Amino acid sequence: MLRKQGKTWDGVPVPYLKAEDLDNATFDLFRKYAKRSGRMEEADLMDDNHGLLEKLRLYEGSYLKRAAALLFHPDPEKYVTGAFVKVGFFREGMDLVYQDEVHGNLFQQIMKLMDLLCTKYMKAIITYEGIQRIETLPMPHEALREALLNACINKDYAEPSPIQIRVYENKLEIINGGVLPEG
Repeated sequence: MLRKQGKTWDGVPVPYLKAEDLDNATFDLFRKYAKRSGRMEEADLMDDNHGLLEKLRLYEGSYLKRAAALLFHPDPEKYVTGAFVKVGFFREGMDLVYQDEVHGNLFQQIMKLMDLLCTKYMKAIITYEGIQRIETLPMPHEALREALLNACINKDYAEPSPIQIRVYENKLEIINGGVLPEG
């Protein structure tokens, strides 16, 4: 129904969500990343949070869109059911050994997931060059970050189930209810 109206699920306005409800620290982090990437004009990044939300087209009239809650609200689950990630470590034979849940906005989730997966779930191979200890994870940081970003970006947030990450001794699976865009 949304597609027939030319809308997307994350573009639907949320009448009771206000810019003041959003997390200032996440706005600061966004500005830092946007400045570093050069994807936004520096003058646009100097705007207050309301102005930045307008530049990002996160308003529908006077209402913020669901995407604003996912990106900047400290507890997006208040507005979007299933906007979190479950991580579990499994042994062969599918037995769950331990698990965690990662909550917060999408920026916070990616940072927490990177830290959690790299420190608790994946085993690094340790080598030495002289007296320097070198830890090498089973996958490059960049590949892990891209996989997590893709899982969060392409998730169908209309579906209430969270993203699931299954870590095994020799593989990592990321499962979400999303689909890639048509074409």
